[in-house]
Amino acid sequence: MARRFCSKCGAAQEFSVQKFCTSCGAPLPDPAPAAMPDVQGAGPASSGMPVRIIAIAVILILGVAAIFLLPQLMAVTGTALAGTASANNNLPLQQSPSGMPLPGVTTIPATGTTATPVATKTVPSATTTAPITTLTSVQTTRTLPPTPTTTVPTAAPTTVITLETTKVPPQPPVSSYTSSTLGAPYLDPAALEVRVHELINNQRQQNGLSTLSYDPFLADIARGHSWDMVIRNFFEHMNPDGLLARDRGNAAGYPCIRVVKGGSYNGISENLYLGTRYASYYSNAEGVITAYNWSTVDEIAERAVTGWMDSPGHRHNILTSRYQFEGIGVAFSSDDKIYVTENFC
Repeated sequence: MARRFCSKCGAAQEFSVQKFCTSCGAPLPDPAPAAMPDVQGAGPASSGMPVRIIAIAVILILGVAAIFLLPQLMAVTGTALAGTASANNNLPLQQSPSGMPLPGVTTIPATGTTATPVATKTVPSATTTAPITTLTSVQTTRTLPPTPTTTVPTAAPTTVITLETTKVPPQPPVSSYTSSTLGAPYLDPAALEVRVHELINNQRQQNGLSTLSYDPFLADIARGHSWDMVIRNFFEHMNPDGLLARDRGNAAGYPCIRVVKGGSYNGISENLYLGTRYASYYSNAEGVITAYNWSTVDEIAERAVTGWMDSPGHRHNILTSRYQFEGIGVAFSSDDKIYVTENFC
């Protein structure tokens, strides 16, 4: 840019925009406007059109194009937001209407599972006519072949009893066999068990069946259940833990697996008896017991076996031909009750 000089003093000026001379302070004339240089190869500018006019024209053209293209751009942007998750946290959230699936999403209805009720079979307790005597029965579980035979084999069946691991259940202590009632005679529990076994075999012989062999380990299982009924105060085939006779046999290592002609059987069977040391007692006007009619071992054994034979379920167990072994276990309670368990295999 050409330097300016003061018309009064002739001093050169440093800046082109100065209004007054830096030497004498005289006012300076306005600088002449600079000529607009030509832009080579730029179309209309080459013929002298100012660059500013070209820029304005370009802006107008872009504005018109934006007016026509804006609706298409908005439509494309809206479609993209409908199918993708936006990373902008400032976008408003919209809740999908209930029951309306979102684009690209398959709605799978939830399926509830209804539990099927399990029927529980309750074995009713059979009672004898004798007072304070309750009898119940349980049948053995049988696994029959696809084509069972209706003929009961008369020959002795093949017995398969596996005793890989044995575990004797808790037995009654010796002190439990002595009554706390004054004047009560002592009852020998072993003698009572033997007498019951003898009477059972008498019944089988009278009905044309072979006698049962006495199994001491089977008797231990039976005696353990009798003692369990005493200490936990119940009288059922199923104990409070939900175990039946076959479960107790399996737990002790005595599954009682038997294979006979035409079928196989597993699990021990069981008869139960609950009686007392006495047959009757006497009381005064105030209801206080003054005397007992104590029973002998033979009398208690007779009442137990007679009660079983008078009950269809117990009689069936006693007279089942395929059984070969028997175990009797008794236990006494402190209130003079007698629990007898008879197990078959």
